[in-house]
Amino acid sequence: MNAADLAGALRQAHVDHARQRLQDKGYWQSQLDNGVKRLGKTPVGALVDADALATVVDDWLARVHTLQGLEPVMIQVADAVLDKAAEQPTTVGELLEEDHFEAILAQALRLRELRERAIHACLNHPLVSDMVSEMLYTGIKNFLLEENALAKLPGVSSMMKLGRKSVGRAMGGLEETIRDYLRHNIRATLKTGEQWLNRQLTDERIAELARDGYRRIAPMRPADLIQRLPDGVVADSVPHVAVIVDQGARLEYSRALVNAGIHAAVTALLDKDLPALLKAMGTTPKQRGKALAPALAAGAKVLDERDLLAGAIDDAVGDFYTSDACLDILKNALGE
Repeated sequence: MNAADLAGALRQAHVDHARQRLQDKGYWQSQLDNGVKRLGKTPVGALVDADALATVVDDWLARVHTLQGLEPVMIQVADAVLDKAAEQPTTVGELLEEDHFEAILAQALRLRELRERAIHACLNHPLVSDMVSEMLYTGIKNFLLEENALAKLPGVSSMMKLGRKSVGRAMGGLEETIRDYLRHNIRATLKTGEQWLNRQLTDERIAELARDGYRRIAPMRPADLIQRLPDGVVADSVPHVAVIVDQGARLEYSRALVNAGIHAAVTALLDKDLPALLKAMGTTPKQRGKALAPALAAGAKVLDERDLLAGAIDDAVGDFYTSDACLDILKNALGE
């Protein structure tokens, strides 16, 4: 065997050995432990450059089409989750315990100014004003034609019946005039309604309504609602959601929020080392090994079964075994 053949055999042995090692959970356990030990007391923030990371993420967001490319996966995963959720007996009360509901309610009650602005914006929306105008017009028309108090007087009832068609024709001719009047004067009515709502929606009243609503829905099962979803709702919705999310991610506004989040996260990690961070998260080496090591080993096994692992390892080995440095050593060993 010459040096080139021996180098090829060593390369193949290296790949085979790495394939077996990567499928051993003990190997991954040691890698996890050693990785944490090597980092030691080095602050996590010192390992990450906030500006560089933010630049990479921003560049990616500016060109993102991630969700649109993952539509088939999203549909399959969402359908699987909904199918499973539709079988679960869990209630809303178990998902949102009363203590947590009360904490959320307490925070919501603090937003008085935001609440008043929301009421103002809703009541001043053109759709609301048009709807209220139409309701008032219909009420006036029905009153004049059907519920007029004068019609209950003796003798007037017959006259009203005789003149009903005439009144109807008159109302038809005045329809646009009345509607225009209502539309132009509806602001004052809505302002009165806004003031009334603000007086009615006190903290006590909102808390009472919210608690009553929670008591009503707490025994309900989300599974019952999920079972009522029409077939194909996920497949029909996911493409639209993907487009909206991808477009939103490209907005300068969204990218600025992500940038601020990255800098805040890195700043918060500047003085925390990895062992301390893992400890604060409640994980131990034993827990990490129990959860991660088998998963990594199983993942490597799947890749190996699909003939993907050997190629990845071969690429990682590179050209060492065909390099002059390796071949010169083998030639000397073989006496060539």
